[in-house]
Amino acid sequence: MARDPHNSRSSLPQGRLIGYARVSTDDQETEAQKIELRAAGCDLIVEEHGSGASRARPALAKLVQEIGAGDTLVIVRIDRLARSVSICSR
Repeated sequence: MARDPHNSRSSLPQGRLIGYARVSTDDQETEAQKIELRAAGCDLIVEEHGSGASRARPALAKLVQEIGAGDTLVIVRIDRLARSVSICSR
């Protein structure tokens, strides 16, 4: 069966919407991010507390290992994922 390019449902993710919420300090709350992620349709939200300067993101690393084909990782803002992105070639 061919996909209808005019059918908006054909472009929807087929897997789960998984939210990732991160704050920099233990004093900060993820609640505002969680509200936005739930509004976006995420039924699973992974939370993490960690400085933007630190590259250690154990909850994110575990999530990346466990995310399945067709699943979509949703973040509120790119800076919640990482402070910077480096590309390396080998």
